[in-house]
Amino acid sequence: GVVALYEPAAVVAGGEPKALKEFMNVRTAITALAFNHSSELLAFASKYAKASMRVAHLATRRVYPNWPTSKTPLKYVQSFAFSPGSGYLSFGNDKGAALLYRLNHFEAA
Repeated sequence: GVVALYEPAAVVAGGEPKALKEFMNVRTAITALAFNHSSELLAFASKYAKASMRVAHLATRRVYPNWPTSKTPLKYVQSFAFSPGSGYLSFGNDKGAALLYRLNHFEAA
């Protein structure tokens, strides 16, 4: 799957805007994506492949390479959400588990 990042003004102007960045870190169709409260982070996932979830830092236009790791028990991610202050990121998977991760960069929960 591909997640394309566009300049908002170019999208509003119409036509065919050029992507600023394309994240191609997930090999199957993207089924969920979410911005954190400040739009600093963008999380995206596919429910069709095991551990197919990534988090991108939009200011640098890079995907965090160190998370999730091969030992992160994501399984098949069905849904996820940031807490209101982005202090936490929660996942729901195909096994019925709800996983909660603390994002230490953000103080507020």
